[in-house]
Amino acid sequence: MLIFGKEDLKLKEAKEKEWIITNGVGGYSSSTIIGLNTRKYHGLLIASLKKPLDRHLLLSKFEEEIIIDKKLFNLSINKYSNEYYPNGNKYLEGFVFNIYPTFNYKVENIDIIKSICMVHDSNAIIVSYKISSDKDFKINIKPFVNCRSFHNITHEPEWVFNQVATQRTTVIRPSYENSPAIIIGCDKGKYTQKGVWIYNMEYEQEKLRGYDCQENHFCPGEFKIEIKKGRTSINFLVVGDQIDQAYSTFDNFYSLDEKEYSKFFEYETNRIKSLKKLCYNFDGIKEDKLLPYLIQAADSFIVKNTDFGEKSIIAGYHWLDYSIRDAMISLPGLCLTTGRINDAKEILLKYANMSKNGLIPNKIRENGKVEYNSVDTSLWFVYSVYKFYKYTNNLEFIRLYLWNRIKDIINNYKLNVEFGFRMKQDGLICNESDQPLTWMNTKYTLRKGKCVEVNALWYNALKITELFAKRFKEDFEEYLVISNMVKLSFNKEFWNHEENCLYDVVDNDFKDQSIRPNQIIAISLPFRILNIKKEYLVVKKVTEELLTRYGLRTLSTKDKNYIGIYQGNEIQRDKSYHNGTVFGWLLGPYITSYLKIHNYSKKGKEEADEKIIKYIIYSLKDYGIGTISEIYNGDYPNNSKGNISSACGVAETIRSYIEDLLNKQKYYIQ
Repeated sequence: MLIFGKEDLKLKEAKEKEWIITNGVGGYSSSTIIGLNTRKYHGLLIASLKKPLDRHLLLSKFEEEIIIDKKLFNLSINKYSNEYYPNGNKYLEGFVFNIYPTFNYKVENIDIIKSICMVHDSNAIIVSYKISSDKDFKINIKPFVNCRSFHNITHEPEWVFNQVATQRTTVIRPSYENSPAIIIGCDKGKYTQKGVWIYNMEYEQEKLRGYDCQENHFCPGEFKIEIKKGRTSINFLVVGDQIDQAYSTFDNFYSLDEKEYSKFFEYETNRIKSLKKLCYNFDGIKEDKLLPYLIQAADSFIVKNTDFGEKSIIAGYHWLDYSIRDAMISLPGLCLTTGRINDAKEILLKYANMSKNGLIPNKIRENGKVEYNSVDTSLWFVYSVYKFYKYTNNLEFIRLYLWNRIKDIINNYKLNVEFGFRMKQDGLICNESDQPLTWMNTKYTLRKGKCVEVNALWYNALKITELFAKRFKEDFEEYLVISNMVKLSFNKEFWNHEENCLYDVVDNDFKDQSIRPNQIIAISLPFRILNIKKEYLVVKKVTEELLTRYGLRTLSTKDKNYIGIYQGNEIQRDKSYHNGTVFGWLLGPYITSYLKIHNYSKKGKEEADEKIIKYIIYSLKDYGIGTISEIYNGDYPNNSKGNISSACGVAETIRSYIEDLLNKQKYYIQ
């Protein structure tokens, strides 16, 4: 449970802390802990209209007006140009995040507890108000609706919102063809239809990021409720979806019985508790200080296509696409260490079936477009299959559904010309493309040539393929011969004798001496490509020049190209993204490597806990609360930046924490 008291809710600090809850099909609800929307990605209901893709903002927020003895109190807070109005956060006494967000307001002697819960597997939310009052009063609740891609902004009224209302419900729908429906129902009071536009709501984070930042919302009317002295509750159901599905969902869940709404909160609480129990039982873990938050965060990334029932992994919130590279890095932490083995099978099978000419896809865009532009995604896929084997010993599943794909990948890397990378005569993989094909994927880090982590992954993929070939009684000699050649070439080409670490990229006579974290990935992988002495030196170098409290810098502070602050417009941010910015997910490979060279000793674990874990726990109340941020500034104090919740960051923290720090590797099949 993450608790924020009155002293934590001051505007300057509180507007930097964001919460998010998800529905398992790509939709979510998110804002700050004071209810101030600072991003175009914030809203009470962001619905996935082509589950789990095509996400749209349909309900921005509720504005709550309290009327006591003809005096008006507004609980909301927004920013319009340079003014915050209204300043309802002054009535906020506390905020609690415990599976779902809860806001505790106090107006005179009236206590109002507002809780928000998403309906799992549906584009729907429940907003509940529990009220305790020593007098009668009135409350008016005004929905601010919209209908646009969560990447866009609504300016002038771009369409007419048509509306059909009853006493306690309203159906709102934009006038364009095939538009979704927004259905709002309350269990009390009376709905009054109005229809006005709210102009120039400003999103501070978008302004800082150099994007269009002012938006107009439509207020269709208001729910007016008279509250009697004592205890009562008000409950709202909001559904946003394609019209037939919206009506079906609303009819299934809407009720005038307030007890029916508490069931949604109970269901979600029990669902998350069951996931925690699954993880604890699977790994033999007792109640833990870090895992409860990260297990819930992990669940948010695993989403389902409701048409086909198949699972996939979303890379992060709010705006990341479906990155298969990130999914393959994340799968061991999100699915295997947490005991979600069936989810792991579905995800591996889904992406295996999408392979093309021996390549696993790299991205699935919001519009459904599939891209194959990656030199390492397919190798991460092989790594994830190996981890699946180690956790399950399910060779039959691998043989039937994944083995041919793995062999295709190896053959493709030997011969591939389509995307400009292939195996050279020394056995190493060389990226000859003018496009950024590694995880450092901006034009400012092209990394043309032989990349250190790509070739460590390639070596591991060969050893994994050799292992499976032996298990399946197939010819393994070719994989053995190539892997031996790769290991020799890797040690010859990549070892930097001057710095006692690994070069980042080599290309003929060119040796990139940049101190980057990619070399730690080489140490963390299961099949060792360096001897223990060299591993120790690499970890030492990375610790000295790249390690921060929350992750590894992407470039040493000593480098002339180092940029320590991630800020500005898109071009400025891209320049710094992999040139000093800290990535949280890299703590996973670092912890694994650090403990590997210390032979998983008690002292090594204590040092890792002191250097890293205590700061991760501290960070759970910052930026994206209860989760791991995508990136951080390279400069101290390493403020959080980028996406508030990263699949790789959460997954690698869980994986390294359970496998390495809690030493649950005994559950591997030896």
